[in-house]
Amino acid sequence: MNVGIRNKLSSLPREPGVYFMKGARGQVLYVGKAKNLKSRVSSYFVDSKEHSAKTRSLVREIQDFEIMLVKTEVDALLLERTLIKHHQPPFNILLRDDKEYPYVRIDFSEDWPRLEIVRRRKDDRAEYFGPFSAAGSLRTSMDAIKQVFPLIRCSQWEFEHTKRVCNYYHMKMCLGPCVNPVEKSAYRAMLRDAMALLEGKNDEVVKALKAKMLASSQREQFELAASYRDQISAIDVLSERQTVMVAPDIDGDVIGLATSNDATAVHVSMIRGGRLIGGDSFTFTTTAMDVPEDPEGTSAIDETLTHFLLQYYEGRHVPLRIVLPHDLLNSDSVAVAITASGSKPPDLRGLRNLRAPWPDLVGIAQKNAQYAHDESVRGMDRRRSSLEALQKTLGLDAPPRRMECIDISNLQGTAIVASDVCFIDGHPDKSLYRIYNVESVQGSPDDYASIREVVRRRIERGVREGDLPDLLVIDGGRGQLESALTSLAEFPGLTLKIVSIAKSRIEKFHEKKSASNASASNNTSSSKPSSRAPKHSLERVFRPGIDSPVPLVPGSPAYRLLTQIRDEAHRFAITKHRKKRSKLGQKSLLEDVEGVGPKIREALLMHFGSIEAIANANLDALVLVKGVTREIAARIARKLR
Repeated sequence: MNVGIRNKLSSLPREPGVYFMKGARGQVLYVGKAKNLKSRVSSYFVDSKEHSAKTRSLVREIQDFEIMLVKTEVDALLLERTLIKHHQPPFNILLRDDKEYPYVRIDFSEDWPRLEIVRRRKDDRAEYFGPFSAAGSLRTSMDAIKQVFPLIRCSQWEFEHTKRVCNYYHMKMCLGPCVNPVEKSAYRAMLRDAMALLEGKNDEVVKALKAKMLASSQREQFELAASYRDQISAIDVLSERQTVMVAPDIDGDVIGLATSNDATAVHVSMIRGGRLIGGDSFTFTTTAMDVPEDPEGTSAIDETLTHFLLQYYEGRHVPLRIVLPHDLLNSDSVAVAITASGSKPPDLRGLRNLRAPWPDLVGIAQKNAQYAHDESVRGMDRRRSSLEALQKTLGLDAPPRRMECIDISNLQGTAIVASDVCFIDGHPDKSLYRIYNVESVQGSPDDYASIREVVRRRIERGVREGDLPDLLVIDGGRGQLESALTSLAEFPGLTLKIVSIAKSRIEKFHEKKSASNASASNNTSSSKPSSRAPKHSLERVFRPGIDSPVPLVPGSPAYRLLTQIRDEAHRFAITKHRKKRSKLGQKSLLEDVEGVGPKIREALLMHFGSIEAIANANLDALVLVKGVTREIAARIARKLR
């Protein structure tokens, strides 16, 4: 323990708050909360045989810590969740980033709101539902809901500029408010019912629809009553097809947990209206399970479940009951922390004093958690073996835990971009993907110069931030590798392993002769010439200072890892290159229009979304964009059409 930490420990307050454990570069290693900061933080630095190997590993890296005081334990829980999400500390349990899960977005500030599936939750006026665990199943559910409720399907621009109803109206799958008079309040109520259906509140929606059907019938609005009847029938069919009956009047989430020295898995079973409507499984490497024993009495399992609940229910629907496989010491505070403002906290408890069918449901959740855990561990073992095989193939000192691959993409020297993709433990980590816009090459393409620039910039950032990879892979052959090594030479004393991977190539042609043809050729000199077929080399890896490349045997672990990361880098580069080239092309089309400057070009693309939409817009629509007069609109139309 250094002197600075010892002095800080002596002055710690005995109050609730959050603490940050920091490494040598000031990076946040772990974020935790405590009712009593002095006793909690001090427990890390007391020699104890109770500490696990991973806790000792954490303590060895700690060079400093900071604290933030709060008023209550609930405040500490909420702040801890925010800081974990922001810093992504390696010794905290981390769910997959929310951007990987889809949300359903509804902006009720619009005149005619619509359901949208989005990947990111923005700080705007819209309401968000989710995140949902799988985009495929969400889209299936959305399609089913749109068959039940005649919601708007077209874009805002199509809605505003259409002159007649679409086929969905004739199929009775849209009310056609773009043309027909429709009550906005009735449409918004239908949207609320659709969202309740997505949340599994089928019985509540059916009950409300039956009341509306009866009221419409009493008012002799028989066509409206018939539409409510059809919606009820469709929901009944949907419920039978998508759900499993558990028990009447059962509603809540059931949590299962499985853990080992390598991984932790949590499964959430969702019960709505007595039906099992689905489940989510989450796995992460075991780190938070190994925090020191809390003097306040919180166990390692408490820490894991608390961290999970805080992250999982952020932005999600919180049911009235959440059943855990283990009683939380601080369950009341956690229940308040995960509850949206103004809502009633859920009944958060373990199995104690719970009657059937809850114990059986927890058993099911535990089985699913165990299965997810075992699958995760098997995958980790496979990736570990592959990395060890790659180490042996390339003659590395250790398995490359962090691998990155750089690929250049351009078209005749325009829109040159380089991708840098990252694999951690043999698995893609998209949060660490980067794109570089190549600045030193203009005009004709120059892969070697592009690689020199990108590798230099990557190493500069790595040295500055302390996050260099164990192995840097360059897409290309000997020349590309030498270009990367030229940039590495600008950093004397830096040990960074760099290799390049070259694609298979045609080495030579070889004769293809059948036995009969060979026999015939021996007997006659007038036989037809034999066919010539290309012979392909193996994929090859070039290493610094070694003349002969390493051939990669198809199907071998080294082949799978290196070709996977190379192909991913190529895919990522091509995607970004096409986007950049498309943007340049769109702007260049408008650059030739007199009176259209950079601001108007940007405003047009922001308003319409694409050059095609601008070309299809009429003059009245174009002049709605700020800065576009009718004369300029006419020039734009003539140019693009």
